[in-house]
Amino acid sequence: MDNLSGLVGLGQAAELLSWDRRATKQTVAAVREPLARAAAAAAPLMRHPDPAVAAATEQLLTACGDVENTARLETAMEAFGQAVRTATAPRLSWWARRRAVQTG
Repeated sequence: MDNLSGLVGLGQAAELLSWDRRATKQTVAAVREPLARAAAAAAPLMRHPDPAVAAATEQLLTACGDVENTARLETAMEAFGQAVRTATAPRLSWWARRRAVQTG
């Protein structure tokens, strides 16, 4: 009787492992395409002339690889947004910069 109970338990464990493996494969398949698109979109940004944008892009892609660490992903997204805002902010004109230096 103990052997039969052991075999039933092993069968149930095998079924759970099989279900877990299928769920993992489905999750990976669902995430693979969006990550590939994100990596393709990020490639030009990683060569951006502003080193802060390139570094923030790399950190964001690294954080996307660890989707369970949402705090790291949030921090990386905030840093990326800040780097892009800073890099794309309009520069002051020569005259405005000169006036700022004179009054400062």
